[in-house]
Amino acid sequence: MKIKWIGKYDGKNLPTVDVGTGAKELPEVTSKSAIILIPIVLLFACCVYIKKTYLGGVAFSRVDWMIGLVIALLFFPVHELIHAVSFPAGSEVIMFYTTQGLGTTCTSPMTRNRFIVVNILPSLILGVVPLIAYMIVPSTYAFASTVLCVFSLVHVGTGYVDYLNIVHLLRLPADSKIQISGAKIYWM
Repeated sequence: MKIKWIGKYDGKNLPTVDVGTGAKELPEVTSKSAIILIPIVLLFACCVYIKKTYLGGVAFSRVDWMIGLVIALLFFPVHELIHAVSFPAGSEVIMFYTTQGLGTTCTSPMTRNRFIVVNILPSLILGVVPLIAYMIVPSTYAFASTVLCVFSLVHVGTGYVDYLNIVHLLRLPADSKIQISGAKIYWM
């Protein structure tokens, strides 16, 4: 894998490839898609409730929340690097930033299932694993518990675009091929 940094995405500086005839575009993820954040927030509310009611309570402080938030933000490049290493071996991975955050893309074709892994892996590693750790860590370790909860919430929540891609991908035939060209995702 070779990583190429292109700086700020300006709407037209992502690499494009010929996707061929018959390729269909996956639906675009819009700001209205952020509605998926509601079940994510509800999941975390349930986890906090379960921990508070059945697992010894919770003890959050504002300072611990802020520390957890800063640590989570510092891990955004790691989130994108996890995407990058998930692309097919030997691919050139393009990294960039926008006003919404960091981004990663690759013009190498891949299977539908591979692209599902590319989309889900960062949230599993940086979101679900810390959430499980949060549920396991005793409430007497208030700092660790709070940081894990906030870290997990940020990384699960910011993956909502990836989850929507997965929803679209699961509707495709299992043997579909995925091709990214510019800012669009195609399947054939």
